[in-house]
Amino acid sequence: MFENLNQPYPFHNNFKHNLRTISFVSMGFMLISLYFQPFGIDFLKSPMGGYFVLVLGLESAATFFLNTLVLPGIFPKLFDSSKWTIRKEIVWNVSMFAVLITGFTVTALLLQITNLESLTIFRSGALALLPILLFNLVNYNISLKTKVTQVIDSGRHWLAEELKKEEFSNESVIHFESENGKEIFEKELKDIILIQSASNYVEIYFRNETKVQRQIIRQTLSNIEGKLSKYPTIIKCHRCCLVNIQQISKLAGTSPNYTIEAEGLDIKIPVSRQKISELRKLIAKK
Repeated sequence: MFENLNQPYPFHNNFKHNLRTISFVSMGFMLISLYFQPFGIDFLKSPMGGYFVLVLGLESAATFFLNTLVLPGIFPKLFDSSKWTIRKEIVWNVSMFAVLITGFTVTALLLQITNLESLTIFRSGALALLPILLFNLVNYNISLKTKVTQVIDSGRHWLAEELKKEEFSNESVIHFESENGKEIFEKELKDIILIQSASNYVEIYFRNETKVQRQIIRQTLSNIEGKLSKYPTIIKCHRCCLVNIQQISKLAGTSPNYTIEAEGLDIKIPVSRQKISELRKLIAKK
């Protein structure tokens, strides 16, 4: 049982977050005290009741400010969020509770709040529970929202990775059929070097282990381009050519007669003038 006290517990060591929480809890505590009059205490019965509630709110704010903003800055190792545990959280809350009881009791005595009568310490303790509970509820709610957001983000990231893997596994193999359905080309995308138009046919140059081979099928380059449009590594470098960026070895020639060379390919691939700048950037990113 006591081993569970050493389990990690979320600690919000964030200035803006803590400042907003302190403001919300202090204001909420004062409004609840005045409106609901908890524990049978009528704070509006005497003229000093309103001032008493105001002082209690300020004392609560000061206590939380000291414990969440000042002390963590003075003792950063003690309040390290990565080493915060359930045990530390309990001790921390008990210490704030004790400070609030003391402050509330002293304030009641100084302001001569007759509502508390002889049960000053008991009722002060009951009142001190309110800001502590509010503070922890707000922090727990924020922690819960943070965890839910992290789970959703993690789920989205995982789903994106899975879809990416599935897309890669299912579509890394390229499949083309001729217009009459008699000729079939099927190879992995990474092995395709060049696809160029040859009248009513297309010539596909690809790697087969260490050799570069060619296959001709009856198909139009525009149809092939449409099927490969979702693959960023395949670009149209010329009106009659599609090339795989990953297979390019270098950009050769001079303007306006630039050509692309690929290892093992005995032909030079033409490049249109409009594509030169884009190709240079893509080759540099390889």
